Amino acid sequence: MTTQRLLFAPAAYVAADPAAIVRRYPFAQFITPGPPDVLVTAIPLFFENEGDSTTMVGHMARRNPHANALQPGQRALAIFAGPHAYISSRWYEDRPTVPTWDYVVAHVRGTIEPIDDEAAQRAILQLTARVMESDSPAPWTLEQAPPGRVTELMPKIRSLRLRVERIEGVTKLSQTHPPADRVRVMGHLLERNDEGSHEIARWIAALGIEK
Repeated sequence: MTTQRLLFAPAAYVAADPAAIVRRYPFAQFITPGPPDVLVTAIPLFFENEGDSTTMVGHMARRNPHANALQPGQRALAIFAGPHAYISSRWYEDRPTVPTWDYVVAHVRGTIEPIDDEAAQRAILQLTARVMESDSPAPWTLEQAPPGRVTELMPKIRSLRLRVERIEGVTKLSQTHPPADRVRVMGHLLERNDEGSHEIARWIAALGIEK
């Protein structure tokens, strides 16, 4: 993979492990060029092999025009958005400044290999279920689907493999502010009623206040 950065981020905000963001938030905005225009579809994407970040796989509805536009070797960008939260300037007391936004995101760039083979597509569906059911005490598997249902649906999807060339991430979590201000930011975020604010507070805590 090339090391040239395309996702803007000051050095303090560059994610240490962008692949971890991808694994934690696998529902991506998958983007390819047209024609007739840029095409975007929200789909889950997963690393094809555990511990290997060189290929990803996913699928979309075949009736989606985007599915029929996929071409071998076509370039693609997948955006994996984590939590985000508005940060009020009122919370920065030790070093007053303007409001900002804290957020977590990862970008994956590469080239496409469309997949139409039924066995390969079934394997991708099995992988999807295995990953997403991994925290369940009784994971659902593809084999538990109603008889004939998966076979019925198979012609209605088109799968793809993304050959990864670059993974970049941003974890903007008020790192450049004094520790006391970061503690205040966490406290105020936890007072809100939205999960995004709470999750950003957890990210700040996990990063460490002194960083």
